[in-house]
Amino acid sequence: MKHSFPTNFKYLIVSHIPFSRDAAGRIYTDGLWARDLEQLIAQVGPVRIAAPDQTGKTLETWGTAAVPLPKDFQATFVSLPPMRSSRDVFNALRIRSILSSEVQTADLVHSSHYFHPYTVLYHAHHEAVRLGKKTLFVIAEDFDDVQSWEWVRRATNKVSFWRRQWALNTLIRRAKKCAQTASLTFLHTPAAVERYRLHAKNAIAIRQPVHSLTDVIDKQVLRKKCRVIAEGLPLRLVTACRHVPLKGLDFLIRAIHLLRTRGVDTEAYLYGDGNQTEDLKKLVDILGLQDRVFFPGALPAGPAVYREIQRSHVFVMSNRTTDFGRAFFDAMAGGTPVIAFRTAASIDTVRHGIDGLLTPLDDVESLAATIHQLHDDRLLLVKLSDGARTRAIENTREVWFDLRTQWIRELFVDDPRFHIEDHQENQPAHAIEA
Repeated sequence: MKHSFPTNFKYLIVSHIPFSRDAAGRIYTDGLWARDLEQLIAQVGPVRIAAPDQTGKTLETWGTAAVPLPKDFQATFVSLPPMRSSRDVFNALRIRSILSSEVQTADLVHSSHYFHPYTVLYHAHHEAVRLGKKTLFVIAEDFDDVQSWEWVRRATNKVSFWRRQWALNTLIRRAKKCAQTASLTFLHTPAAVERYRLHAKNAIAIRQPVHSLTDVIDKQVLRKKCRVIAEGLPLRLVTACRHVPLKGLDFLIRAIHLLRTRGVDTEAYLYGDGNQTEDLKKLVDILGLQDRVFFPGALPAGPAVYREIQRSHVFVMSNRTTDFGRAFFDAMAGGTPVIAFRTAASIDTVRHGIDGLLTPLDDVESLAATIHQLHDDRLLLVKLSDGARTRAIENTREVWFDLRTQWIRELFVDDPRFHIEDHQENQPAHAIEA
């Protein structure tokens, strides 16, 4: 679709995702975030981004790695002082002042749920609502479940546990209030829809793939891959994620061991790294799977990920939380069906029996049985591989950013700077044979 935004349109993003500048002034930020920004700018034009500036410090990322942005990148970064804790009153006041100034001149304030210590960033949304500005609020994941796993449950004593639980409940209440007052709320995950849809004034469920149509496996390449699958060789399993307990990689390793005791040989490639990597390697040694489970390291977002996934037969996402993995769609772009634990994140994202299979949560035996099923039924695996590719073609990032841009534009239907055009849908699928 074609979306024309006025050249003087001021799109403000308020984000907790940090950035840094090198000595030459070049911006570095998270790789996955950079890809999202690139597509957004292609749709709406230049944007301003108010985010924590970590120049001079180690840049923390939530995706695979930090990347430099091109010099002609159409984004202006507004530096927010980094918070040491949510009780950092001095920097919180500085941030509120900066955000108030930025909101004053913005046409649209795009913000999202935030994590500690950056709870003060909610000020931008509330100030925009007070001033009658258009607001877009994004709930990108079920952060109640994720933070319960990664933060609350790791408290070292009861007092810390209850303090963290109280803080998390406060974040949830704030997110619900923002959804109630936002002009438009995007719910990125099935879990977010389930938790927040009744609280939002105007909410739409969206998907968050990062692949483009050109990233989808070529049909002839998929046919060749399926011929190899049909030969009955040991299945090549793959996963790509942070190596942390909530990803459930130990369940995958134990499932492979269980299969081996049953005479079913597979090989698994666990891409990524994290604070659990060494423990996972020790588990592999204990179970004697050194010739079956491999740790190739982390891959940069983009083509490298798709190449490795294309080489594999099954993508296993043994995630134990309702956190949504973009990796579901990465896998499908490679014509690789997904096996996942059944959670609010995987249901409806992985279509059971069409582009993957779902198995009971935290159940090693069922996970092993599902892998065994595809080992024995190669015709089903071929069918799922074809279904995965079809799903990837229908769910590219361009398709979903186009829809999102259309919905944002509709907020400004009465703005004289905009002119309503007849939207003509592009047919991107013609570039790849369906």
